[in-house]
Amino acid sequence: MSNFRNTIIKLAFTMYSSPGVYALLLGSGISRDAGILTGWEVTLDLIRKIAATEKEKPKDFEKWYQERYHESPDYTKLLKKLTITPTDRANLLRSYFEPKAEEREAGLKIPTLAHKCIAILIKYGYIRIILTTNFDRLLEEALLEQGITPTIISTEDEMKGAMPFVHNNCTIIKLHGDYKDTRIKNTPEELAKYPKKVDKYLDRVLDEFGLIICGWSAEYDTALRNALYRRKSRRFSTYWTVKGRVYDEAMQLSNHLKAEQIPIESANKFFTQLLEKVEALRDIEKPHPLALPLAIATTKKYLSEDKYRIKLYDFVSEEVQRIYCNFSSERFVNVENNLTNETFQKWLREHKESLTILIGILNTIIYFDKGKHSDLITMSMERLIPQKSTSREAYSFNRFPLLILTYSIGIISILRNNYKSLAALLLCSHFKDNDEKTHIIEIINSQRVFSGKWIKWLPTYPDKGIPHTPVSDYLHSYMREIVNTYLPDDKKYEEFFDIFEYLTGLIYLDIINKGTSIESAGSTIGRFAWKRGTPFNRERLPQSIERFVENGLKQGDKWSLLKVGFFNGSIERFKKCREVYENLLKEISKSWF
Repeated sequence: MSNFRNTIIKLAFTMYSSPGVYALLLGSGISRDAGILTGWEVTLDLIRKIAATEKEKPKDFEKWYQERYHESPDYTKLLKKLTITPTDRANLLRSYFEPKAEEREAGLKIPTLAHKCIAILIKYGYIRIILTTNFDRLLEEALLEQGITPTIISTEDEMKGAMPFVHNNCTIIKLHGDYKDTRIKNTPEELAKYPKKVDKYLDRVLDEFGLIICGWSAEYDTALRNALYRRKSRRFSTYWTVKGRVYDEAMQLSNHLKAEQIPIESANKFFTQLLEKVEALRDIEKPHPLALPLAIATTKKYLSEDKYRIKLYDFVSEEVQRIYCNFSSERFVNVENNLTNETFQKWLREHKESLTILIGILNTIIYFDKGKHSDLITMSMERLIPQKSTSREAYSFNRFPLLILTYSIGIISILRNNYKSLAALLLCSHFKDNDEKTHIIEIINSQRVFSGKWIKWLPTYPDKGIPHTPVSDYLHSYMREIVNTYLPDDKKYEEFFDIFEYLTGLIYLDIINKGTSIESAGSTIGRFAWKRGTPFNRERLPQSIERFVENGLKQGDKWSLLKVGFFNGSIERFKKCREVYENLLKEISKSWF
């Protein structure tokens, strides 16, 4: 395996395991394949145009200009010599950076493969900060194709007013300006020193992020070189792609940064291979399509005979540990601090994918076991409680995996009248809150998982109108595929989903207020509360819930739901909770319509 392959694989693993940790530093080489001139090349071409108007053809444009005008070439002054109005200047510059029809057909002045691969890496969340010396907008165009609108900083003024980059999904810092702004930096004098504000901002980026350098020679940009020499942090690595000869300036700076050099053929090939390897790592983490059937078959085997009891425990425990390690990684911990609509959708999908196998295993146990191995449910739930989780937190998206498991376990438990499993979930699962043992139901209330902003990002949130139970509506759609193996009928799924949410509301009311008055208590509310009429009233409950309650009332204290410990084993306690809960629903529903 070549050194290049070793290094790019190392970089891919590093980026994958630490998304958002690395910033890009991009120079003119990144846009070379698009036929975009460097800033200095644009300056020389402007001089060529001036010389042509004076009917001269100098061999050295820079020297000719200095001798002719007694000054060094200055981008802004050159534009003033060639144009009169801002519109004239914009049109002149546009020809250097925006493609004509024939150029577009030839693949010139449009985003290259490198730009497109970078945009996808940004979309996945692996890159959030880009430092660039380029004036063009090819990266911005590639990002727009991916549905991403980056924050652009190209002047000192924009830097002052910009949101902190930790709050942005993508920030592009155009160190030398944008071609639509005539204040861009070109000359050696302009590139020798940055304003103090820019230096301070740049120092922070270079201190807090790892660095991947591509298409930058370090030969002319003195101020940028100095910023990199000031970089003292070694917490993250530096990778520097090199093509052909490495000049002295670049070699000295690379040694200072202790950069890992990556010889490349082109920026296009480098970023294509990097993206391919990162995507390969992403694909590995997705459950193999045969993994779920195999897990279910293995669970059934272990359930078939008591001699497999230890193997079943180990089987479940290993899968729970795998998920715990996954959700404890940087990809999932405290994700709510930096969530955007786009990353929110991504996390929803990734949570679902990560839990697929465990849900299949637990649902199989619940469906066939009738509660004999219900301790595995308690073990699983308690192991996956987020660290430092407390009942006083208003919201925590890190509890979302527990919410998914709760709905899955609860629905299948009710389907099979397996109330031992339901008790293992809602009565026996606890967490420590200030050294006090607290029921897990306090932190898996769906209203305690999603904040108001996140709720509006749910795919089922309506474009118009105010939803009554947006989280419940979303979970109804989200859970359908998850429980499909044992509940394939859509009508039956609807019925048991409603029963679970109604029963959970009663259980929440009972557990949270056990031993105290429940007259002024609150609880969870599901979509069943508005499905058959408004405002809420008992006569308009879904028939599935009515039949469930009537059946339980007929059995009284012998109801198996009560015999496992719910409602203190008392049908009278159940009736009281039911009365209070339905009065609560009635009052809340008045504000809906």
